Amino acid sequence: MATQDNFYSKTSFYLSLGFWVPLFNIGFAIVSLWFGLKALRLAEKNPKKYQKRKYAVIGIALSLTTLVLSIFGIFLFGF
Repeated sequence: MATQDNFYSKTSFYLSLGFWVPLFNIGFAIVSLWFGLKALRLAEKNPKKYQKRKYAVIGIALSLTTLVLSIFGIFLFGF
């Protein structure tokens, strides 16, 4: 039985939970988005080794939401 490597997908998910940290949320979202996209690419190439895609998808969704709302808030209210 092959071991599953879920590092990228779980890292994406956990970093995306940093959306509530002021001043760092945009950085967390960008890094989380990168990890999530990398996890999905790896899962597409080798699905038996990388199976936990839902963590990556949730991480990407939260990251994109954080980026959109943060950028909208910056333009609307300023710094």
